[in-house]
Amino acid sequence: MAQRGVPGPSPRPLPASCCAGSTDGIGLHTAQRLASQGATVLVHGRSEGRVQQAVQAVQQAGAGSGGSAQGFTEDLASLVGVRRLADRVQRDHPSLHVLINNAGDGLEMTYAVNVAAPFLLTACLLGAVRERVVNVASISAASSIDFANLQQWGEAHHSPRIKQERGYSAHGAYSLSKLADMLFTFGLAARLQAAGSPLTCNCLDPGTDADDELRAATDPSLARVSGAYFVGGRPARSPAVAYDQEVQARLWGVLEEQTGAVWSV
Repeated sequence: MAQRGVPGPSPRPLPASCCAGSTDGIGLHTAQRLASQGATVLVHGRSEGRVQQAVQAVQQAGAGSGGSAQGFTEDLASLVGVRRLADRVQRDHPSLHVLINNAGDGLEMTYAVNVAAPFLLTACLLGAVRERVVNVASISAASSIDFANLQQWGEAHHSPRIKQERGYSAHGAYSLSKLADMLFTFGLAARLQAAGSPLTCNCLDPGTDADDELRAATDPSLARVSGAYFVGGRPARSPAVAYDQEVQARLWGVLEEQTGAVWSV
């Protein structure tokens, strides 16, 4: 048993696991750890060169346990790119153990990549996922959400004038997007439960290593845990607004309209 309760090598090979945003940092480390447990890992990034480098690193990590990697290059800033990624994944892997939405965990990324893309990608792949959806949130999540300003973040990211007029800050945009990820996580968990689905959906602060993502994706003790938020491998409280079902439903409706996502739950 590894530190903080992270499971050791799996007694049997894991089915395919899709890790969006896994060419570097914690995403790459998570992909490597999954491969070392025998999983087939779907490595994703927006640069073909970096994807291929990551695939090689993940394959090396899985060499002793039967793990493998396949690369997918798409830019999730485009909804077309999100749908294309989902189509390619489903074509090659109709069954997934887990979907990890790790893309866009940096301050420079836009609301589209942090929130809209995971929402749409999960909607497209939900029929293929057999066990878990894991979303990356943050301890820096905002404590409130202004629906009138949701679009502002994406516009301001590309416009110096709007940044100045509306008081845009990269950290503010990031914090808002991570609160939105929590709202999405808890909303989806509730929908899955209401539908009688065995799937779980949780979110976490990624910390500084891959342990927490790996635990959320594979730990048998979490097989029936859903609608939870983890910090440092332990259950934690999100900002109070993240548990507000009316706010969850409102954001869900906004994201459906923005992305055109069609849900099976």
